Amino acid sequence: MVVRPSVCLRRLARGRRSQVVGFGRFLANRRVTVDRLIEGWSDQTAVAAAGRHVLAIQDTSEINFPTTPKRRRGLGKIGKGGGRGVLLHAMLGIDANTGSFLGPVAGRIWTRRGRVKIWRGKRPTESKESHRWIETAERAKIILAAATMVTVVADRESDIFAEWARLPGPNFHLITRSMHDRRMMNGDGLYAAAEDFAFTTARHVALPVRDGKRKARLAELTLRFGKVELASPKNTRDRNLPRSVSLTLVEVVERNPPRGTEAVHWRLLTTHEVCDANAAWQIVDSPGTRAR
Repeated sequence: MVVRPSVCLRRLARGRRSQVVGFGRFLANRRVTVDRLIEGWSDQTAVAAAGRHVLAIQDTSEINFPTTPKRRRGLGKIGKGGGRGVLLHAMLGIDANTGSFLGPVAGRIWTRRGRVKIWRGKRPTESKESHRWIETAERAKIILAAATMVTVVADRESDIFAEWARLPGPNFHLITRSMHDRRMMNGDGLYAAAEDFAFTTARHVALPVRDGKRKARLAELTLRFGKVELASPKNTRDRNLPRSVSLTLVEVVERNPPRGTEAVHWRLLTTHEVCDANAAWQIVDSPGTRAR
């Protein structure tokens, strides 16, 4: 399924007719639904997570299918609207200490059914597509309850104030790439506040290739970090949010990039206590945190 662009049941069954028939019957069974399949993802993951510090990494994939204007196959718009397909939001469990894969945790599969006409700023978080980040993490609290600690790691789209306000709890933390230059309680902007943090340590990091955007190279990155108190967004439609949340901003900057190259600049927000540079580098090194 990974190597081939499409899945053929005959190949999946390795040519054995009995398995081809079995797969067909399974998929044709009305009791086999997407929701039931997703519920079963975590059966073994919940057991494997017991007693571990689990990195619960979540992200969204767009799965494109060929269609024509006369045959959309019930598929909605994806990407910038040019393609048709389904969206898969999935969370995977990783052992934070060994890096071993524990299994899928939770997720959602859906197809867009037309454009929402109400501007997103006038809708509460629960009515937005981005609520999947919060919903999946809330599900992880239940599934990974036997873990000693859970750290949810997510991309920029997960930088949602309601998520910072509602999800953290005892031994349940968040690490997310910053997307917004948020307002602080003292009136300053988040990114301006980071300018007052002192740079601490530097290290060389091997940067992978970014398709058409960056060649693989070795970059010298410098670290700084500090406490920030983010103010609740003005005119939010979400009720019962606190006036502010206290987080740590970890910033990694390439201060002297090679001529003609874009400097690396990563901003990560976390609920973890970050007392020194070593702890800050651990946040940076968490799988899924770095810009691609």
